[in-house]
Amino acid sequence: MAMLYDDEHFCKHCNKKVAHVHFCTPAEESKKFKCEYCETENINHRHMCSEKLKHIKFYCKNCGAVAVDETHVCNPIPIEEELKEHWDKISEKSESEVLTSCGICGQPVSPPGHYCDQKFPYVCKYCGQEITAGYHQCKKKSGKYKFICKTCGRLGVKSTDVCAPAPID
Repeated sequence: MAMLYDDEHFCKHCNKKVAHVHFCTPAEESKKFKCEYCETENINHRHMCSEKLKHIKFYCKNCGAVAVDETHVCNPIPIEEELKEHWDKISEKSESEVLTSCGICGQPVSPPGHYCDQKFPYVCKYCGQEITAGYHQCKKKSGKYKFICKTCGRLGVKSTDVCAPAPID
């Protein structure tokens, strides 16, 4: 990811001077580069391909951004095996080398994606309704929420429903 590196970059999320753009940086503020894993041109740090996914080891405990190297996220923690298995299932089902990823955190997703960045259309697995736009909340999901996203505050039934899950007490 040589193009991510600058002489010096001030991360406004963790207030550190670093030699690269943190993956916690919003996509609209990022540089474009060529993926070192799949050779895709003109992509940003949110790009996720199946080869890159094999190397992802850390995510930011605050925003959910994912990275190969722990210095590329503000508050790195190792990825839990359960989350890695979830991503591997998404990769196995994908028909493309480039995976659909969340525009907020960069994690691989399949429709409906994270509640933070939904991918349309999808069929709600709780009520069966086809959703083509907007934030869907149905009575069948209500009362089952166990996680809140630290980034946007949306609720999820499973930890994989949001970018940065925190258990609801």
